[in-house]
Amino acid sequence: MKRRLIVAALLIIPLSILFAQETAKHPLNISLWDPIASFPYDSLSTTAVTLGFSSRTYNLKGVGINMFAHFNEKGVRGVTLNGVGEFAKGNMNGAEISGLFNVVSGHMHGLQIATVQNTNVLHSKGIMIAGITNFAIGDARGIQIAGITNMAGSHFSGVQFSSAVNIASSSSDLLQIAGLVNVCAEPINGIQIALGNYAGGVNGVQMGLLNLCGGDVRGVQIGIINHSKDTSAVKIGLVNITPKTRIQLLTYGGNTTRINTAVRFKNHHVYTILGIGTHYLGLNDKFSGSLFYRAGAELPVTKKLFLSSDAGFYHIENFNNEDLTTPERMYSLQLRLNMEYHLLNRLGVLASGGYAHTRYYKTHRIYENKPVIELGIVLF
Repeated sequence: MKRRLIVAALLIIPLSILFAQETAKHPLNISLWDPIASFPYDSLSTTAVTLGFSSRTYNLKGVGINMFAHFNEKGVRGVTLNGVGEFAKGNMNGAEISGLFNVVSGHMHGLQIATVQNTNVLHSKGIMIAGITNFAIGDARGIQIAGITNMAGSHFSGVQFSSAVNIASSSSDLLQIAGLVNVCAEPINGIQIALGNYAGGVNGVQMGLLNLCGGDVRGVQIGIINHSKDTSAVKIGLVNITPKTRIQLLTYGGNTTRINTAVRFKNHHVYTILGIGTHYLGLNDKFSGSLFYRAGAELPVTKKLFLSSDAGFYHIENFNNEDLTTPERMYSLQLRLNMEYHLLNRLGVLASGGYAHTRYYKTHRIYENKPVIELGIVLF
């Protein structure tokens, strides 16, 4: 009997000690630098409040305020405020506010604010605000706001807002707003707004100067140049490109700008043209030129003969040729009728006639009205 009692005691005492250690709580830890603290780091303790220059806790349930940094091993549930950074090896539930960095190796649910970077390794859900970069390595849901870059290495659903670049590996519901570029490697269900946008597919809206889609677009692209791999997408822009778009090079001379080079993007029987021309004022004058955009429609008469009509806007730059009658820059509105004959499949000749109405930008004065005559060739 005594032997059984001794054995039971030997089993109960270690368990009771272990239980007491696991439930040990430190209401207040004042730390200079671990282990110089009122409660040095204990791998089986829970701390309610930690204050000081730098502290290390196993499990923090409450508040941590440190001039330098806080290091946590198991998890944080509460609020931390650090001059440099928060480094949590476990999970974070609550709010992290740091002068430079927040790093969570486990799951993060809550709010992160840092002047440099927030990094989450596993699943994160909440709001990340950083002066430079937010980086979610695992799946993430919520809001990322960064001064320069937001990055989501796995699936991200929510909002990314930055002054420069937003990147998401994949997404189901996504709103990306950036000053420069938005990228989602896989199809998105949502909206991208930036100077340049790319997505593996779009079920929603892309809005920017350049919109690229690696798959189908079930929605709309609004921009200067729109590209997708399907032909049924709704595109609103100056240049719209699909796999069936025929891209051709035009080179021609005329009585407005003497030498012109342009690219024509033809979709079925409609087309747009972007080009550049030189010597608007004449070959004997100093250098002047123009940038122009045209949009028109084409009517095939035979397999080799085509008639078309287009309207165009010309920005005319006269550089140092400004005088009393010639301003530094002007604009011209032009209408043309064109006849095109294809000598070969990828070579044709082009003749155009029309009318140009040229005006000053700053006033309502007319610079000139005159006919337009142009002759050139079509390649590709």
